[in-house]
Amino acid sequence: MLFQLLLNFIVFIIKCIVWIVLVLAAIPFGIYMLLNEWFPVFAHDGGFWYWSVFSVLSIIGFIVLWKPIVWIVGVLQTLGLGME
Repeated sequence: MLFQLLLNFIVFIIKCIVWIVLVLAAIPFGIYMLLNEWFPVFAHDGGFWYWSVFSVLSIIGFIVLWKPIVWIVGVLQTLGLGME
């Protein structure tokens, strides 16, 4: 009984870490692909201005998309995709 409770807690923590990593990696990866698609010369240069634009767009992306991401994750967990 205690072992099952401990195992459930460990699985819950691992699932939370995976969701956070997926959400935190999805927005910068999408912005990176967008910059490579629309501005290939600028993106391949990889200078200060590229990383500045990338950082600002990533921050804006997190601010704008955070609430919909939380909704999507909540719906997926409600449907049972985040459950055992």
